[in-house]
Amino acid sequence: RTHTHTHAHTQSHFVTTVSPHAKEKRLAYNGWWHSDWVPSAADEGLEERLESLQPHLTHAQVLALQDMLDDPWAPRIQPPERHERIERFRQTIMEQLYPPSRSQPIC
Repeated sequence: RTHTHTHAHTQSHFVTTVSPHAKEKRLAYNGWWHSDWVPSAADEGLEERLESLQPHLTHAQVLALQDMLDDPWAPRIQPPERHERIERFRQTIMEQLYPPSRSQPIC
């Protein structure tokens, strides 16, 4: 959905994604959510914390996870077995966020 708001000489343009689980009417709202924790390769218990937050991870947390796994300049997750577990966790998150099937558009 797109919404343009104009006030005096400022203009804001919002584009909001629609949940892949949406089935009927859709309501979009804008907001900013912050987290008191962003994943790091140095975190003790990283896997457990990600598991407990999985359905509620913020965009910043998902991006940090992506960077940990993909950015060649980021500290490496060690040992390699731990890296593989976190990679599998990322796969699960991405499948939930972006499932292969999508809801039909509402006309």
